[in-house]
Amino acid sequence: MFIDKPYALRDVVTRTVEGDMIRFSGYSVGGRPFCIATKLSDANEWLNGGLIQNCFPYLGADDREILKTGFDAQDWEEMFAGSEEEEV
Repeated sequence: MFIDKPYALRDVVTRTVEGDMIRFSGYSVGGRPFCIATKLSDANEWLNGGLIQNCFPYLGADDREILKTGFDAQDWEEMFAGSEEEEV
């Protein structure tokens, strides 16, 4: 799948600026709600090419993944369920 822009910037995500913070809220690709607050300056740095893990070190990997792709941990589990080799 080609991603033309981060999920956080798509029309399905609401962005609310409050002072020096920005809140991203909406639903993951799998339909589960999320609300992620970050520093506005960090979001601007990320959107201008910074690495997401460097711009948001205070967010967990799952939250960063939602901002980038829209997939949450449960989406990934469902996509790859049964794909692991069973141990003998």
